[in-house]
Amino acid sequence: MTAALTERPRVSLRARIGSFDQAYLVLAITVTLVLVGGATTNNFLTTGNLSTILNLSAAFGIMAVGQAIVVIGKGLDLSIAGIGLGCAQATLALINQGWGQWEAVGAMILLAAFIGLVNGVIIAFVEVPALFVTLATGMLAIGGIGILILDQNVYTVPPDSVLAGLSGTAFWSIPRPVLIAAIIFLAAWLFLTFTTPGRLIRAMGDNFATARSSGAPVRPLQVLTYVVSALLAALAGFVAVAIQGSIQTTSSSFDPILFTALTVVVIGGVSLSGGRGTVLGVLAGALFVGILNSLLVMHGLSTAVQDLIRGAVLLGAIGFDAWLHPRNDETDKSGEL
Repeated sequence: MTAALTERPRVSLRARIGSFDQAYLVLAITVTLVLVGGATTNNFLTTGNLSTILNLSAAFGIMAVGQAIVVIGKGLDLSIAGIGLGCAQATLALINQGWGQWEAVGAMILLAAFIGLVNGVIIAFVEVPALFVTLATGMLAIGGIGILILDQNVYTVPPDSVLAGLSGTAFWSIPRPVLIAAIIFLAAWLFLTFTTPGRLIRAMGDNFATARSSGAPVRPLQVLTYVVSALLAALAGFVAVAIQGSIQTTSSSFDPILFTALTVVVIGGVSLSGGRGTVLGVLAGALFVGILNSLLVMHGLSTAVQDLIRGAVLLGAIGFDAWLHPRNDETDKSGEL
């Protein structure tokens, strides 16, 4: 009788795994992937290749941070690819047409903020599902910029422009994109951890109805998440075009950019059910995806095979998230994406 009363309740495997930060698991897998890549792939561990991986990981990592803030608040932003790609294209086009570089960059920052504001207002106040709103605004952004601003197929980054200054190396030979990403990751961690809006966004994502009944300004907070996401998407676009040195307008990179950002977020442990996830996890996810992409390219796999592997990785991460954080009655009450 006494033994029965004092027996500790059994903790399920799901609960045990859920108690750990997924970021550490992803970092361990990433280190393993690096070791395997170094052992099986020529020139993988060279300074040049690792620098390329870090630069590209920094670019889509910045975009993923914005997406993560939205998802933590139980939202979803599919417009980030259109905003990032479109703002980068439009900035170079406007400079090419005689605009001052700061005026062009400033105009695109304002456009990104406006799109984020539109997303947030329609989702929060009109209560249209985020999936449809953000997909539409992303396509409107890339399509509208293509029709109204772009007038050639390829734009190059002027060597003396503010965008060119986003690439290269900073002090201690640290790549500037990596330094910029580090600042963004740090700022996001401070925002979500130590500010009242950041903590309320997490509470809102964990249980929307409870957050609203406790007096949290959930609708303005939703708008804020989409504005932040749009601004970081624009910054990611600027950094990406600075690294590449040019950008094509004949073929859109909309889908790969969006896929990469979503993969980083989900693999990094930011739960699609809302309220869960860390900035460290997003960082781990960005490094994992950057290394995976590099290995797929260096092994000479076809685009179709690469897409197959990336899709399988994303599907596996989503399935793991669904198992680790199953929907319940409270989650159902908070509404659909």
